[in-house]
Amino acid sequence: MFLSKIYRKSPLLIQNLLLSCRAIIRKFIRENKHQQSLTRDLLEHDYNKDLLKKYSELQLELALKNAMKAKFYKEKLKTTSESEGLTHFPMINKNEVRHCAEDFINSTEKTAPIKGATSGTTGTPLSISQNMQSVIREQAFFARHLQWAGYKKGDRRAWIRGDMIVPMEQKEAPFWRHSWFENMLMLSSFHMAQQALPLYIKAMVDFGVDIIQAYPSSIATLARYLEANQSYYPAKLKSIITSSESLSAEDRQVIETRFGCKVFDWYGLFERVAAIANCEHGRYHVLTDYSHVEFLDAGNSTHEIVGTNFNNSYFPLVRYKTGDHVVLSDEKQCPCGRFYPIIEHIKGRVGDYLVGEDGQKVHILNHIPKGVTGIIACQFVQSERGQIVVKVVADAEQFNEEQQQKLIGNTQARLGSSLIVTIEMVAALERTGNGKIRQAICTIKDVL
Repeated sequence: MFLSKIYRKSPLLIQNLLLSCRAIIRKFIRENKHQQSLTRDLLEHDYNKDLLKKYSELQLELALKNAMKAKFYKEKLKTTSESEGLTHFPMINKNEVRHCAEDFINSTEKTAPIKGATSGTTGTPLSISQNMQSVIREQAFFARHLQWAGYKKGDRRAWIRGDMIVPMEQKEAPFWRHSWFENMLMLSSFHMAQQALPLYIKAMVDFGVDIIQAYPSSIATLARYLEANQSYYPAKLKSIITSSESLSAEDRQVIETRFGCKVFDWYGLFERVAAIANCEHGRYHVLTDYSHVEFLDAGNSTHEIVGTNFNNSYFPLVRYKTGDHVVLSDEKQCPCGRFYPIIEHIKGRVGDYLVGEDGQKVHILNHIPKGVTGIIACQFVQSERGQIVVKVVADAEQFNEEQQQKLIGNTQARLGSSLIVTIEMVAALERTGNGKIRQAICTIKDVL
């Protein structure tokens, strides 16, 4: 809808009306009585260990039976059956699914599929189909997490994600629209130039936002703007919900400090094979009623998430290697009282990287800007060995020569002192088609 000529060329009032009509349709399709009933059932799992265990075991059994209706698994398990258990299924990866996607479709499904694809942020997009039941079930899990974050019917929300709600060619505020039916202020992630950031803050305050739902990069940009100006969000919020990108500990801290509320992070994948959600105590919980998750030892005290989906009978995936890594926790019970397993933190996908002076890939880059004053957002770009460009959105007065040299020094300390590091000041970082920001962009080929 957002890219249609009708929407882009309509006056602001009509755009608001179109957004509201879209919300009504989505409400009817996705947030119907079935979804609401399922959410109520899911909430009962939070504090009932036996109920959660029985539900998860049943869903895994059904998932394995369902998988045997797909050509891929029929051929792989010719001499066995789903009754022999999960370990008889092979682990699979994205390339296998991409190259024979049709073979993963449930041959007994009669409903028209809803086609979609991953964003392709770190590579080639992956096309996966689902049915409407999958969409509704996904919405039910989101709704439960909203309640974890304190949402009540009637609360006012801000939405700062990947929707192209404001035409790219628009150069002046307002960079937001209203979805009246949802009681939601939708703000563009694509127009967050430094001079526009105070307008974003004012728009949310004027609207009376209770909860913010945002990409981590979008809300972190606003938080670092507040930090650079030694100020705080001037109104009371219930919570901030982040998803779709990795949230670093550093970004979480500055967001919670400057906005004065807890961040409830949500980790999920379009493949629907795992979901991990923050509770009010900041713990990450593996949602064992969403999917079956295995943790494959990846060395360096990390484990890769391997998941089996419960919620997409049209496109069953069993023991799917996500490429995302976590650090497990020794904590057995969360103070929140819920019975979902706890992980220490999500390291995210091992995809964005730079090449160090030794020719090796370097993935963990979050600490490089730490301690540098005035940075609102930054991105590392490398097109040839031995050189790195750091694109920086910053408060020009605070991000002075001394701070620039500190950033260069931090980069060289992480990647090698021989690297030539250049700082490029920009008004805003370029976003992907889905409104996300890559932490690092490396176009060097044949890296170890």
